Amino acid sequence: MAQTSLNIGRILDTLSEKSKRPRYAFMVLNLLAEQAGPGNRAGPFVTGDNGETMPLREWIGDRLSRMSGRDKRRQALEKRIRASLKDKLPDDLIEAQQLVDSAVADHVRATGADNASRVFAELERCGYLTRFYQGRFTNHENRGGLRNLVCVLDGDAIAALRRRDMLI
Repeated sequence: MAQTSLNIGRILDTLSEKSKRPRYAFMVLNLLAEQAGPGNRAGPFVTGDNGETMPLREWIGDRLSRMSGRDKRRQALEKRIRASLKDKLPDDLIEAQQLVDSAVADHVRATGADNASRVFAELERCGYLTRFYQGRFTNHENRGGLRNLVCVLDGDAIAALRRRDMLI
């Protein structure tokens, strides 16, 4: 990292220079810092709001999916999903809406997890984290070989993010 102490402003400057989506990257970095434990590691599993244990990527996707609720793209997605499920929807409108809502939430969560993977690469290029995979097949050439992401955050970045929390 740099020679001077890292702060939120410097993190934002670096992200604005090196990230295609700096605000999104900052949100992901904050979420990772929130989950970081001993050794500044986040993952491979974290505990969700409802006490459910889930892989880090899915947790990030779930947390960020909540931000897209009022978005026009989400409304368009709901229309597409409703059209694709047209023949499978029950006659009861409430049940049908619950089925559509569930399908939309699954799609948004999966998309959020994929987007988070791209942001992890950007955060790695910025020097704010390193990542590796841990799980059943540790030397598997396929990244998805039942392995789960672990992020190790830069200590200075975590200190800067947590310093802000202590001021509030």
